[in-house]
Amino acid sequence: IFDPAAFYGHHEFDLSIAGMFGGFDSKFYDAYHRMIPKAPGFEKRHKLYQLFHHLNHWNHFGASYRSSSVSIMRSLLK
Repeated sequence: IFDPAAFYGHHEFDLSIAGMFGGFDSKFYDAYHRMIPKAPGFEKRHKLYQLFHHLNHWNHFGASYRSSSVSIMRSLLK
């Protein structure tokens, strides 16, 4: 299978886009984190990784992603 969006990076990055489109249920995340436990700072990194996707969507699809991008940026500054 050819994946034009192949990515070699931190495993937590993959989780960050799921929430934009409904995410998964808690059973999925519980099972995931049993296999790969959350490292210290997970929540902060998760927001940062989410910001990447929101900014990317803002760039590609327009201003409807502006508010969520700014909201994530503000939460990271707290």
